[in-house]
Amino acid sequence: MLAPLLVTAGSLAGIGAVMAGLLAYLSPTENAASGSEPTPIVAQMFPADDANGAPGSDAGQQATAGTSTMEGTSAGTPTGTSTGVSAVDAASTAVGTATVGPGGVNAPLVEAAPAASPPAPVAAPVKALRKSVPTRVRVPGIGVDAALVSVGVDRNGEIEVPPLSRPKLAGWYRLGPAPGEMGPAVILGHVNTRGGPAVFSRLRELKRGDMITVVRADGSTARFTVDGAEQASKNRFPTKRVYGHVDRPSLRLITCGGVFNAKAHSYTDNIIVYATLSAATRR
Repeated sequence: MLAPLLVTAGSLAGIGAVMAGLLAYLSPTENAASGSEPTPIVAQMFPADDANGAPGSDAGQQATAGTSTMEGTSAGTPTGTSTGVSAVDAASTAVGTATVGPGGVNAPLVEAAPAASPPAPVAAPVKALRKSVPTRVRVPGIGVDAALVSVGVDRNGEIEVPPLSRPKLAGWYRLGPAPGEMGPAVILGHVNTRGGPAVFSRLRELKRGDMITVVRADGSTARFTVDGAEQASKNRFPTKRVYGHVDRPSLRLITCGGVFNAKAHSYTDNIIVYATLSAATRR
């Protein structure tokens, strides 16, 4: 579902695939020092509890260099599922706008132009925090108060994902920055499962100015202000915009959206929320 990203998809579920190689973008020090970009590798994600591509899984989704490919783009959602994204919204991503939009319930999400930068911060960024494992993410605007599990890459070079059996759990990509550190931290979550809405089912409702709080293991909290949101086709995933180096502590929340393809067991798009660290309590 995500491309070097992650994402959540599936009939009523799913998380996505993050490309381990491209996620090296998340480490501002290593590649900056070498002056070279990471060598991308393909990462396919198959939830451990549904590896055969059954409805409600993320099987068959893969991320490739600079793009995230999904098989099929036919419209329609399975009976009893709710993506929270209309076909009109999905179609609006076909033509990129100049910049990432503000997001919001009544503002159709669109895809920014390929060369567009992340949206400008709403509030002045504050000093980065030291690394500490995030334990919880809270997004009051959409009713999220979820535990976080750290995910990495398995022996096959595939990104690990929270199990579909725990749809209210979100995942932090531990091989990148921790929320509050310098650079773009990434948290992903399922949009839905066979049982109904999952942790990020309402992610597309977030808008510029909304707040996201991440609780960290050292007792500190990192508070982020949403800068904007977009709905991007998995065929044109904005790798650099999401994972590229930034000069401030940032956060990306990612899930799936768009039209559900029952045959491919996947959605056509990714919902991406961009945020910047605007306040913190330190321990």
